[in-house]
Amino acid sequence: MTTTKKANKKAAAKRERKERKFTAEATYASKLAIVGGMAGALALGAGVYAQWVRDQPTGYAGYLVAAGALVLGAALFRTGADPGTLRVGDAGVGFEKNNDLVRILWCDIERISLDGEKLVVRGKEGVIAFPRAAFPKGAAVLVGEAGRRVPDVVKLSRAEIDAAGSPSDAEGEIVPIEEIQVAGRHCRATDKPISYERDARLCPMCCEVYLKDEVPKKCLTCQHDLGARATLP
Repeated sequence: MTTTKKANKKAAAKRERKERKFTAEATYASKLAIVGGMAGALALGAGVYAQWVRDQPTGYAGYLVAAGALVLGAALFRTGADPGTLRVGDAGVGFEKNNDLVRILWCDIERISLDGEKLVVRGKEGVIAFPRAAFPKGAAVLVGEAGRRVPDVVKLSRAEIDAAGSPSDAEGEIVPIEEIQVAGRHCRATDKPISYERDARLCPMCCEVYLKDEVPKKCLTCQHDLGARATLP
């Protein structure tokens, strides 16, 4: 029995957490830029014509020039802007933009739903929202992983889930995850604070945190078998 516990502990210590990174589809960014660019160019051209080409300039020509230039400039700026990176994996859902990463662990997710064309991941202390059309492969993986790990938070209809598509293990760039910071969080079983990471154990399915001596047989958040399967942070 003692040998088995030591083996489990050793295996847990070596377990590597991973996630997949998804960048925005190039076609999505291009479509927005093209539509915005065309609208801005048309308005700018109409304004120039109305102001300087017509024999009698119109009173609204200046507004057309200003609006067209603004929209065209915004479209050109968008083509060079960072669209962000979606992350999905063992540590939940993350979204990185301009070197700023927002991450919500699976155990902290309260709701996954659609708001118009955006997929919204709402957590206890934050929200991640992104256009599903910009990250179709990542959205499919996110919905699939959530359905496997924390199905109760997925508030999508069957049709919406089907529309997300089938997740593929071949999609996204697989990258390792650094240690999950658990100091300051509270044990799910006792509500006692975690002072040192060495005293914590995590559910490998949803990342819920427990004190090492208070790990239940089943995770209290995702209901998956836990016990000796709990991992080090």
